[in-house]
Amino acid sequence: MNTTTKTTLDLAKTLAKSGFHIPAIEIHTPDGRTWNIATVPAGRGRHLDGPWGPRPGSLGGFRLFEINSDTDGRRGPDEHDAVDGDTWFASDLVDYLDAVGRPKTPPPNRTTRPTA
Repeated sequence: MNTTTKTTLDLAKTLAKSGFHIPAIEIHTPDGRTWNIATVPAGRGRHLDGPWGPRPGSLGGFRLFEINSDTDGRRGPDEHDAVDGDTWFASDLVDYLDAVGRPKTPPPNRTTRPTA
């Protein structure tokens, strides 16, 4: 953990102890993208017709938004939907960000076989 992350976590703990509500966090993946992770409390979720709101029985979780995917800024953040359900579990979210947030490496040079 780097110093900036540790300082930010310490501030978040101090704010929470003072009664402040922290509904989301911003992260930067190694590939340079910026993400927003929003907390969804239990009892809220996506309705079958699309909008979010009260949904009895929903366990809650997280929503994931890619902030800087739209270079001209007209479209706004892009939501990355969870594979299962309407919200992400923390472990799935970490795995997903780890997989998609790594810098892209060029494919290895491939040699072609001579044709007969």
